[in-house]
Amino acid sequence: MLQMRKGFGPDANRFQCAILAVQLLATAAVLAWVPGNAAKLALMLLVWAIGFGRITRAELILMVGINVIFVAMDIATLNQGAFRFTAPNLLGLPYYEFLIWGFYVLNTIRFLGAEPPRGSVALAVGLVLLFALPFSLIQDYRLLFLASAIVLVIGLGFFHEWRDIAFVSYMIVIGAVIEYAGVQSGQWSYSGPTLGGVPLWFATMWGGVGLFIHRIALPLMRWLNRSGWG
Repeated sequence: MLQMRKGFGPDANRFQCAILAVQLLATAAVLAWVPGNAAKLALMLLVWAIGFGRITRAELILMVGINVIFVAMDIATLNQGAFRFTAPNLLGLPYYEFLIWGFYVLNTIRFLGAEPPRGSVALAVGLVLLFALPFSLIQDYRLLFLASAIVLVIGLGFFHEWRDIAFVSYMIVIGAVIEYAGVQSGQWSYSGPTLGGVPLWFATMWGGVGLFIHRIALPLMRWLNRSGWG
């Protein structure tokens, strides 16, 4: 069974959180400085294996599902012309992009703990569909930031436990580290107005992902564990 941590816990869990923080920074360093997408992916897999240790079946299923969703979203966003990768390998994406979102999600869950929240999962699913609409329909960067920020605020109006805020905040931190590492090193670029090469809507996008990890992914992991997939 997957152990459900609450918060940062005792010293052992603080040490684990430090390992996960180093894992994130090492991933960003590989992304920015290692030449070649195949080499990036190989070193990322090594960093992730060291940082995570044993991965449960429930975690692996969640990572695979997250990767499938975000690969589809990446391809749709590329087709809209919102951004582009400098050296794509397959379907307009570099090799590492097919696995990296699963890493972001598991790093967040391991850092903040896998204890699922109370509340309506159906409401959270409805909100995530609403949250996806601006990114599917709006191409103007400023309007996209405004619309996605409004939906995120609505989501936090329904779900505002301290762990909701923690998941939103931590994912924004991950987003800032990865986005600026990727843009400043020339791995990808955005076509609209940016702040240092990164559009403002990155914060609402990554923050929204954090909220829905807490409200949808963690209950899904609990269900997988109870169904014998842990």
